[in-house]
Amino acid sequence: MFEQALQLLKDDRNSFRNIFNEYFKPLCNLSLHYLEDNDEANEVVQAAFVKLWEIRHELNADSNLRNFLFTLVKNNCLNILKRRQILLKHHEKIKWIEMHYQYESLASIGGDFLEYNELKEKIDISIQKLPEHCRIVFEMSRFDDLKNREIAEKLGVTQKTVEAHLTKALKILRNDLKEYLPILTVISKILY
Repeated sequence: MFEQALQLLKDDRNSFRNIFNEYFKPLCNLSLHYLEDNDEANEVVQAAFVKLWEIRHELNADSNLRNFLFTLVKNNCLNILKRRQILLKHHEKIKWIEMHYQYESLASIGGDFLEYNELKEKIDISIQKLPEHCRIVFEMSRFDDLKNREIAEKLGVTQKTVEAHLTKALKILRNDLKEYLPILTVISKILY
């Protein structure tokens, strides 16, 4: 293993090819375990080998290439998972912000539409049916436009607790209102 590092220090392409052949499949399996996407897993592993080649002159003769590659792949996979989580969180928030604005648009046109009255009533009922803490957190977030940190401070709870209540509320509301979402979309297109 340490001999491989020595060969890389000498820019030995055959040694690099041997390292690639030895570790590519196990690294892909590791990456696939984290990412559950073949193409993405392969890209992470290929990037790890590119990095190894780029820093080959910084290696020591006693460098453990196996540990280096596995750690690099694992860390890159974890970074991708964090980015996915952030994107998902923002996507959910944007969906509900849009729904909030659509709801406000419906309220501004008055009660002329049967769908509006039915939808408004359904939304109000669904919000009132939420568990008390979820409802309070949801209303503070969506109708009072408070940030999670501000809600946590006002209620004397942690931000994680606020996030948990919001997640639960959104899941319940999404399920309760799923049949009305097409109406919201159509009406918002007419108004804008």
